[in-house]
Amino acid sequence: MGSSWPRIVFCDMDDTFLGHDKHVPPANRALLDVLHARGVPFVPCTGRPVSAVPNEVLDHPATQFAIGANGAVVHDVRSDRRLCVRGISKQAVLSLYDRVGGIHTTFDVFADGEVFSERVRYDAMGTYGIDVPCLEMLRRVRQPVDLSVPQIVQRVGVVEKITCFWRTQEDRERLIEVIDQEPLLSRSSGHPKNFELQAAGVCKGSALTWLCAHLGIDVAHAVAFGDAPNDVSMLLAAGDGVAMANAHPQVLAVANHVAGDCNDAGVARYLIA
Repeated sequence: MGSSWPRIVFCDMDDTFLGHDKHVPPANRALLDVLHARGVPFVPCTGRPVSAVPNEVLDHPATQFAIGANGAVVHDVRSDRRLCVRGISKQAVLSLYDRVGGIHTTFDVFADGEVFSERVRYDAMGTYGIDVPCLEMLRRVRQPVDLSVPQIVQRVGVVEKITCFWRTQEDRERLIEVIDQEPLLSRSSGHPKNFELQAAGVCKGSALTWLCAHLGIDVAHAVAFGDAPNDVSMLLAAGDGVAMANAHPQVLAVANHVAGDCNDAGVARYLIA
């Protein structure tokens, strides 16, 4: 970045700020100290619920706000208050659930800041070919429950997101077909083997735009980092959209710049270079 610093930093977590092992590289940890000293807010932007952002990031004084569930939630970390929540129609969730019968998929319900999974689907996650660091994180974040998805949906307040991990290429194609029949949902992906579903129009980019307006910061003075297709909208919304060297081709195609690999603290090296 040289001498030109952004006014706010938006950053995906997995395989962007975090290494492939789900840990924060030391140089990225040190970057948070630099941002705090300069008065530049750091905003973790994740498909996870906000509560699943690593504590060393969430508790750092540079982190004043966080975006969770792929943009469905904008959270004020210091006051522990949800500033903006854009949920999915429960009817759309139940309609999709009815149509995925027979497809090998998870159906994880993000609601009220937590993630609920039918126990049978939770127990089967190890058969989906998900890489071990990701699988361990998914199991930590999700709550297996002895309830069906309709029962879960009935008991929660706002459904923020649905995640479907698929087993085979055939399952993937069948999921695309049924998901795209629902106009109230938008589809993105944060992992090579999943689809992440939000309300139509909800994405990390919409959350970035909302938070900048809320803070009175021109999006031209925002920088955003990401690696997966669910980060594309965020890179497009920011004045400087930065793809990681390990990013998906869709992300590299829209980026203004490319940072180093996530394992090599590419975020810190880009901002401090």
